[in-house]
Amino acid sequence: MQHKIKTREGGFSLIEILVVVMIVSILGAISYPSYVQYVQKSRQSDAQAEMMALAGALERYRAKNFSYNGATLSSLSPTLANSEFYSVAISIQGDGDQQYEISATPKGLMDGTEIMKIDSEGRTCMKKSSCTTDSGPHW
Repeated sequence: MQHKIKTREGGFSLIEILVVVMIVSILGAISYPSYVQYVQKSRQSDAQAEMMALAGALERYRAKNFSYNGATLSSLSPTLANSEFYSVAISIQGDGDQQYEISATPKGLMDGTEIMKIDSEGRTCMKKSSCTTDSGPHW
């Protein structure tokens, strides 16, 4: 008479796999909002750097042309002009077109983040609703 020894096949049970899937889901649910916030802050920092570069380009334009009149976003900062995350505008103002304000309004994946502005005097603001460079929270 031969006795057969039962051996268990290797592998994971359905319960073990479900527990692992639940743990991974919980970790994903916790970490995803932090990741999204990190990406938004990174894009915001990139836009601030581009706005500062645009401010420098506007100053060079004024030194050459004696006013900001005629300065365009597309010629001075193609990166900001074609941004998929911000709608950027240059507003030329003051007597003799001697002042400007650059504003970046979030769009697309950046909706719900802060509006950013910088003016010709170097004043900045960053706020979720409308902000003014002389009184808003600064970068």
